[in-house]
Amino acid sequence: MRYIEKNYHTEAVQQYNEELVMLQLNKNSLIDSDTHPGRSGAQLYEMVRNMQTFSALKKQMYFEQGGVCCYCGMKLEYPFDPQYRVEHVKPKESHRELVGEYQNLLLSCKPTNEEQKLRKDSKSKAERKKYMHCDEAKGSKEISYSPLDHDCEKVFRYDISGKIHYNKSYPDAKNDIEVLRLSGDYLTNRRKAAIDSLYDDDGGLLSIEELIDFRNSLQERKSDGKYAEFYFVIIDAIDQLFPTV
Repeated sequence: MRYIEKNYHTEAVQQYNEELVMLQLNKNSLIDSDTHPGRSGAQLYEMVRNMQTFSALKKQMYFEQGGVCCYCGMKLEYPFDPQYRVEHVKPKESHRELVGEYQNLLLSCKPTNEEQKLRKDSKSKAERKKYMHCDEAKGSKEISYSPLDHDCEKVFRYDISGKIHYNKSYPDAKNDIEVLRLSGDYLTNRRKAAIDSLYDDDGGLLSIEELIDFRNSLQERKSDGKYAEFYFVIIDAIDQLFPTV
């Protein structure tokens, strides 16, 4: 994961918050159980989804994340082929008051065409679950660390084989990896394929100078405002190889 900085001062956010207050879908309104009584978090979110200002807010979140999933770094393929889910970091099922709060919302990946095919070919529910990750796997569960926490960059790291690890100083992170299914074979193999860009056509590792340039380029957005898919995974892999790069 990488920390995602939110901008609370844009016109899109201000207009969104105004509509949220008008419809009594903001935190201060929903703390009162008499506001929209009997409506679950999911039902309240349907109201949020239908807000006129919600589309502009999602576009802002997409830009803030550089077009990649908040959890795994997979590309979201937006806007021409949308492949994202709006993620409630604090689950809407247990935190109805946060159902529309911009501070609680991120964009997570949806199953790729390949994952959908693998699920279709699976013979059991347990096997299909192997291809679930991020928000889809998390559901209504709680996690201890998210891309909204500055510490997330210290908590989760990736090695040259694409495997995810957690800092033992943050033991709760082990459960987060399990909840989000970030250690599954599908994601690990995808990450490994991205890391293979560190090798030349002959299978040799790029020079230190080339790795430094590549690392620096990954930290910058491309001309379309997006980051490279799994950019922070590749950066971590380079750092594992050469800690001083």
